[in-house]
Amino acid sequence: MKMILVNKIQTPDGTILESKHRHDYVSHTDANGEYYMVDGGKDYLKRSINIIPAIDLTIEDDGSHELRRQYLTWGSNYDKDMNRLPETIYNPIMNMTSDHITAILEGGWAKNNPFYEELFKEELKFRIKESV
Repeated sequence: MKMILVNKIQTPDGTILESKHRHDYVSHTDANGEYYMVDGGKDYLKRSINIIPAIDLTIEDDGSHELRRQYLTWGSNYDKDMNRLPETIYNPIMNMTSDHITAILEGGWAKNNPFYEELFKEELKFRIKESV
């Protein structure tokens, strides 16, 4: 089974629904009157079944760092000055600063998720190699 990088649908009225983590149930009543939902984040795909179907925008991992850095995100609850944000902001790995990634690695914030710890290390190597 492939890893889910993005769990997202587009409803007929153009609304994008994305489930970012397990049990992140997101729903919308479309302009057509139908109720659409997506759930499961990167752990599983759960969708509503509708008469007028949504467009599936799911992206699965192909193993390449280029795809992972573009679609995997890291959530932050603080800004760069360590002020608490009112809500979690999710940024693609490719948009994070090298200083932020280094701080996450040095602070042990990714220790509980070896996949992300390795992803961050690979991103720093990628930036050196590509001079990003």
